[in-house]
Amino acid sequence: MKAFKKELTMLGVMIALAIITAALNPSSFLTGDNLRNNIRHISLISLFAAGEAMVIIAGGIDLSVGSIICLISVSTSYLTMMQGFGIVPAVIIVIALAIIIGLAQGLVISRIGVQPFVVTLGSMLLLRGIAEVLTGGAEIGFQGKFPTFRFLGEGVGLGVPMPFWFALGAVAIVAFVMHRTTFGRYCYAIGSNAEAARLSGVPVRAVRLITFVASALLSGFAGILYVAYLPAATPALGNAYELHAVTAAVLGGCSLQGGKGTVFGVLIGAGVMQITFNAVNLVGKSLWQNVVGGAVILVAVIVDRLLEMRRARKG
Repeated sequence: MKAFKKELTMLGVMIALAIITAALNPSSFLTGDNLRNNIRHISLISLFAAGEAMVIIAGGIDLSVGSIICLISVSTSYLTMMQGFGIVPAVIIVIALAIIIGLAQGLVISRIGVQPFVVTLGSMLLLRGIAEVLTGGAEIGFQGKFPTFRFLGEGVGLGVPMPFWFALGAVAIVAFVMHRTTFGRYCYAIGSNAEAARLSGVPVRAVRLITFVASALLSGFAGILYVAYLPAATPALGNAYELHAVTAAVLGGCSLQGGKGTVFGVLIGAGVMQITFNAVNLVGKSLWQNVVGGAVILVAVIVDRLLEMRRARKG
């Protein structure tokens, strides 16, 4: 139970936020459209934040998440609408592209030894720049084509948005891997003390490589669902999503020092973020969304550090 203490606390915060928002805006918050919109966005955030959590637990950071989402989204539209590819080949190509990006970043970090912050920061700028070049800075929409594909992002299945089911499956797999496999235990060991893990026989470089591939792949899936949902892909898509991913992970119990966190917590962190943003929009203060988002990040990081210092004193 102690391992889930922070997660349960944040679950209480999320429920309290939902109740307060519903009480202040019952005619808006409790509508079917708004609830489905919240579920859709929580699902999408959870999808790419789960990959970020894997990286953080293993002692790294991935700042390229938002740019991968952007590049995968615009590449899907570019291949289909500008190059004449069918939607299935285009999706296969962009998934392969996401894996290649994660593999390239992981190799530079694990084999050459460059800090994850530097590598993924560079990738963040590079990938978004490529997206801008592909699109010429303009939007690329499907113009009514590929209705079946668009159903994956826009549609509703069994009463909930389709991204919920994709996120549920992906997050369930990540949870199993992180909490029920040797690989997951290796991630926690590396995040807690990489050198001690190496001396114990843990393949540190291989594990870190896989976490960055997984993060890029999950971000790629999120990018595909975003382009299936939105009217058009744009090079502005995914701005600051890497911060959303980190915030969701930290709010959900992941430590930026590594070695701590659960996938269940990431889901809660994503819920807290989305409900907070939704509440800001419903009260007509959408311009304050970045202010609130930045405050949430700062508070989360400060509280995380204070808790680490408190545990260190007690230990």
